[in-house]
Parts: sequence; C-alpha cells; structure tokens
Amino acid sequence: MRKLLLLLLLSVPLVALAGKGEIRFVETTVDLKGDGSAVVLYQVQWQVTSGELHGFYFQGNGRLKPGMAVGQAAAVDSRGKRYRLDIRNLGNGKWDILLADGQGVPRGQTVTFNLPFRTDFHAAGYLGPTTAEDGRELVFFNWAPVQWDEAANQDHYTLKILTPYRLPDEQVNPRSVVDTERLILTEPWMNEEYLIDYQRGPNNRLLLVLHKNRPGNRFQMRVQFYMPADWFRLVAGADAAGLADMANQEQQGGSDTSSTLLLILGLAVIAAFFGVVRGKQRSMVKAREGLDEIRWENLDWTPPKLILSEFRKPGKICKDLTPLEAAFYLEIPFKLIVSAMLNSMALEGFVEIESRSPLKVKVLRRPDPHQLDEYERLFYESLSDDGELSQAELEALMNMAVENVQRKAWDADIEATQNWYRRQVSEYLKTAAAGGLADPARRTEANDWYYWYHNRHPYYRRGWNYDDDPARHATDIPVAVDHIIHGPLNTDIAMELNVCHDACHSACHSACHSACHSACHSACHSACVSGGSH
Repeated sequence: MRKLLLLLLLSVPLVALAGKGEIRFVETTVDLKGDGSAVVLYQVQWQVTSGELHGFYFQGNGRLKPGMAVGQAAAVDSRGKRYRLDIRNLGNGKWDILLADGQGVPRGQTVTFNLPFRTDFHAAGYLGPTTAEDGRELVFFNWAPVQWDEAANQDHYTLKILTPYRLPDEQVNPRSVVDTERLILTEPWMNEEYLIDYQRGPNNRLLLVLHKNRPGNRFQMRVQFYMPADWFRLVAGADAAGLADMANQEQQGGSDTSSTLLLILGLAVIAAFFGVVRGKQRSMVKAREGLDEIRWENLDWTPPKLILSEFRKPGKICKDLTPLEAAFYLEIPFKLIVSAMLNSMALEGFVEIESRSPLKVKVLRRPDPHQLDEYERLFYESLSDDGELSQAELEALMNMAVENVQRKAWDADIEATQNWYRRQVSEYLKTAAAGGLADPARRTEANDWYYWYHNRHPYYRRGWNYDDDPARHATDIPVAVDHIIHGPLNTDIAMELNVCHDACHSACHSACHSACHSACHSACHSACVSGGSH
C-alpha cells in the first residue's frame, strides 16, 4: 500500500503574534536507517498561557536538511479536537508551524503537535565511521535535537533512537543483549546526564531511550554514542567524519584569528539588527563535540509511552480534486506537473520556448484568465512578467496546491482516492481509444494523466495524442526539492496522535517551549532554538 505525503515548499511572511504558550514536554523519535538517513518525529505539547495559540517557530536543526512530511503532521488539543498543520518554510532553516485554516487553541488548553520529517544524519556529519582504541570498527552518533525557548517549566525531554539492529530473539531482554554483546558504547557524561534504557522497538528493532526530567529552558540534549559498523552501509561521498571534525573545530573556537573574526562579525550583526530584534531572546549555545573516554553503562527505568491512532477514514474518497491536484495526489513529481502546464501553454500558442537552459519563454498572446483555473492563472502570471520561473513563484504554486489538497482530502483514504483517480484517467482513455492513440509506447501513468488533463480541459482546443514528451522541460524547472517528499515515509514510527494523548500525559508530563531567533546566527554559528509561540 502506498501512502502519499504531500510536502510544503513555502516562503511566506510571519503572522502577527496572537497567543502565548509554554511547553509541557518534548519527545523526539529518530528512526535511524542503515544508510544514515532517518525519519525524525517531534512531539511537542504546549500549554496556552494567554490569547489564542496558533503555532510556533521551529528551527535550530544545524546541518540537517528536513524534508517536512505535511501529510502526517497534525495536532490535537486537550478537548480532543484534531488539527491539520500548515507548515511554512521561512528560509534559513526556519519553519512556521501553524494550525491549519487560521485555527487557534484558547488559554487554559494544551495542544500537542506531531511534526515528522525525513533527513540524513550521515550527509550532515552527525553520524559516521570511527575506530575504537582496540581496533573495533564503529559508527558514531553525535547529535542534539533542537533546543526550546519558553521552556523554563518543561517536565521532560525524551529522545528515542530506533537503531537498524534487529534483536535476535523476541523473548530476550534488550538490555541484556546490549550489555552482553557491547552493542552500544556511550560517553561517560551521558550516563551522568540522562536516564538511559534499551527497549524492544517496532519490528523487533533495538530502541535506545534517553530521558531528562526538568531539563530547563534551552536545554541541549546532546548525545554521543557508538554502534557496531556492521549495522550500517554508509555510502562514500558524504564525508561525515570530515564534517564532524570541522564542526568540532568551529565549536572549540578554532584559531585565535577565526575566533576574533567571528566575534567582530557577531558584534557587527547584533549592532545592525539591534533595532529590529530588540526585546527578542537570543541563543548562543555552544554544542560541544569531541571524543572522550568510552564507557559502558545503562540505567533500568520505564519512560512514559505515547498513545497513537489513525487520522484517515478507511474507504473515504475525495472526488473534488482538480486534475492538477489529482496529479499531486497520484505522486507525479512537481517538476513534471509544471513542465506539463508549460507544454499545454505552448501547445495552445500562449507562449513560446526561447531557451531550454536556462528556461525562458516568450509570451505570444494572453489567454482568457476566466477560462483557466487558479493554478494555471498563477503559472501564466509567473511567466508573463519576465518570461522566467523563479524559486519563489514555484514555491507559491506548490503552496497553493498543497494547502488546497490538504483542505479537501486531509482525512481521505489515500489508496482509495488514488485508485479512484486512476480509474477516471483509464475510463477517459478507453473512450479516446476509439479514435486511436498515436503512440501507445508512451503510455506511462504521468503521460496518461497528462492526456486526461489536457484533452478534457474546457478551454484548450488543440488536442495532444502522445505527440511529444510533456516532461521534457522538467529538468530545466528551477526548483529546489530538498524539503519536498513525493512518496511515503519509510518508517516504523507511528505518526498519528490520539485524542487521549493529553489526558495520558497530564498525570506525569508537563513542559514548556519556544524560540529565540538570534540575529547573529549565521555569522557566529550559534544554535538558534525553536519556539516563539504565536
């Protein structure tokens, strides 16, 4: 079964602050894959202290590049009300996490956010090969989840890491296996800083759990431990060790010259932005990295468990998607969709391709905007001003599509809806086949969708019969897709929040959380923290 995850590619202004909150708890789960990639899930609960809370800012992921999974992002409040999330990329690693459709949670309530994304720890340098003093080949994991502001009263911070290792026997005690076979080596300070447990995770995988009670504001839950190298199949090319060494030098201060330069740059930036950021909190937390003496230990304890459930309704079909929205739902790549729109505009004589790389078009005649849908109007307007497509224009188009699909199909059965639209395309093609399809060899799902989209368009007059490749401009579409996921997340982590989550946690969890947006982050390599409730 395939499940579609539509991801946001956005860049929109900040919304006015409307409410205030503090975090009751933060729980982070990392589903670590053998190639160093991972699915990360943040579960964050806010207590609304004033006004109406609409969301918060999420940042401080360091070198990780999150691919946000909007389709599985959600929230639930203490009344049991569920919310979809509007996730907006503000650039420079900063995201605005909002309750969809302008909704808010009033004072006195709690709301728990479910925020998953895909990323790569090996490529970022937080995971990589190393060798122990006895010659044993290991893989290090040296990372900290984001720090949170507005968290002075936070009850706990929990980090769970689902390793690639599968336990040999379903009856064996995971802690005994780890201890006997020396599977995980931790730095001495970790045993002093955290409660540590080893558990049986989903699909019999070894789960490392680290827990900190009453962590305090802007707590950095840094971990550093080592796993057997044969758990991983790291691909050469991402020089993780080199990145880690570079980061270590940066964080230890580097040379006197570089430290002085960074200090001057930092002071200059602070001075330049003082009028703008006055009154805002700043985070200049140093992340320490380095290899201390390896020590083995674990503490037996049982951490709180999060209860999860399912959002989507089995069998429910969303039948009111437009053909372009259906393309997103059928998991047709964004660049191909844009290329297909351009192909139709050129086929109808509205534009002419002047150059392929860089992609540039010439407007020949203006279409009747009332005969186009909202995506086609926005697409034409993006082309007509300068003959080019910018990153911001493409992000606006993606933003519109994802928000509309979310609004229409947020609780639909993904597989049932996908199959329904495939049948619509298939039935249309059967009717059209009476006249003959020019080139059946080009019968891909994307091309069949395009045949359905273009030929049944009420405004387009010139038919398309597999005459050319509608995807031929895709490679020239100037869009960065690092934070777009077109397919399902490959993860063993359960993503959906249960309405009783708040009640289950109220007895044993309370926390606080938020953000500082330091003006000198880029100049001084400081660690910005998440939060900024609004």
